Amino acid sequence: MSHPSQPPEQLPQQKLQNYCASQSIDLQFCQWPEFRLELVDGKFVVGGTLQGSRWLLKEALLGWGLESVIAFAPVEQWWESLCQAYDISCQSDDDWLTWAESLPISSDYRDSFYPPLGSKYAGEHRWIRDYLRQALSSAISQAGWGQCFGPNYGMQMDLDVLTPDILVLTTHQMAQNIAHNYYAEIAAYLVVEITFPEQDSVDRQSRKARYEQAEVQHYWIVDPDKKTFEFWRWSSEGYQLSAVDPDGCYRGIADLSFSSDIFWLGFEQDASPYIQTLPAFTSVHNAHQWELRKEPSVELGYGSVPFTPSVGLLPQPISPEQFIAWCPETKLEGGPFPLIGGGETGTRNAIAMLLMSLGLVETVRLVAGYEWVRSLRHVTRNQQQDSQKRDLWWQKAREIAQQLKVEHGVGGIGVIGSLIGDQPLNRWSEIHLVLWDTPEEFKKWRIFEILPVKLTEAVWALPGDWQEISQRMQILEGTWGAYGPRPRERVIFHWKETSADT
Repeated sequence: MSHPSQPPEQLPQQKLQNYCASQSIDLQFCQWPEFRLELVDGKFVVGGTLQGSRWLLKEALLGWGLESVIAFAPVEQWWESLCQAYDISCQSDDDWLTWAESLPISSDYRDSFYPPLGSKYAGEHRWIRDYLRQALSSAISQAGWGQCFGPNYGMQMDLDVLTPDILVLTTHQMAQNIAHNYYAEIAAYLVVEITFPEQDSVDRQSRKARYEQAEVQHYWIVDPDKKTFEFWRWSSEGYQLSAVDPDGCYRGIADLSFSSDIFWLGFEQDASPYIQTLPAFTSVHNAHQWELRKEPSVELGYGSVPFTPSVGLLPQPISPEQFIAWCPETKLEGGPFPLIGGGETGTRNAIAMLLMSLGLVETVRLVAGYEWVRSLRHVTRNQQQDSQKRDLWWQKAREIAQQLKVEHGVGGIGVIGSLIGDQPLNRWSEIHLVLWDTPEEFKKWRIFEILPVKLTEAVWALPGDWQEISQRMQILEGTWGAYGPRPRERVIFHWKETSADT
């Protein structure tokens, strides 16, 4: 019991809030959630919580503008979402103007306070994750019974796709050929999460419950603040906390021994995981009886499913196939707007999945109502001039196609995407040209620097584009032949053949 004169113990999130407020610099890593993108209950989740998803969508709204999200649904649907969100009934343009003018003008919504969603232990988290993954990978490789993956490698569990800090698949799991370039179609044998102390309920409660339900056999939780490991082992009664041996080592996994004392010693010394004079893991050496080979096969991966998001007033579920095909690289760059996945395509995909996950009614609550009225009226005026703008784009596409053929020797050029679509041109629309029969000396990256279009060489087109190329593409120059997508490969597991003499 605390002494009456002592202040009550602060929660980790309160400590983080005070820590951020006491600093003279903008501690972005404390304010921003961990940039981990996952599919949970059909929703695009950022940093383990829907609060992180709301934060990212609001940042996108403020940075990219409301037109960046209006593009994903009919204007009429956005007006209806405003009616439902604010419990109003506006029928005409004058009604909307009257309502917007009645709202107090304030920029508070732009600066509205979000509790810190990150951690002051972001640096420690990265070091522990990278060191632990390298050390664990070396030990498992020596033992010959599995392979280590992560971070940002998906683990599909029914309709969820989670991305643990570290996961391990056994050879018997991999023999089922469930490991792909971007994800595995099975719950891992071992999952390790390095928790953010201020947000540790994500790892200790929500993720733990899902791993337990999926029967992940071993779940380790690492706390970078308290410098502790928790070793949970699955049983028919759920997860049970395992103890270490009297010498301080954990041996709950066959042929593997781990000393947390040695690990934290390396942490204190900032040692390199590639130079382990005193390794934290030891394992029994076993010769590899298996190998991975690349073979022709169909592979679900980024861009393998056409980008056709379905956005509604209420949340719309995202399938695992859509998530895997649309989810951008886990890279977030700031100011003046968030760039997700290293480019506009990744940003577009993320915004669309955030809209699907939250729905339009919840989305319009993130920004002041009068801002939506202004932007929707602006989009409506632009759509009324869509045919004129589309004609100009077609003219530009034909001019560029002729330039590519005459000046660069490209044999054929076609157009796909926004120009041949039925929807009005919007913030994400672009002139998308497909090229074939290109000369060997053709340098596409140089063309990008001088022509305001997206160029795709047919032979390198993503699987998701091929349906449109083969069925809807309009040819501008040349003749389309019997072309097809390049052969695809994936890694296939094989047991090594052993001779009769061994």
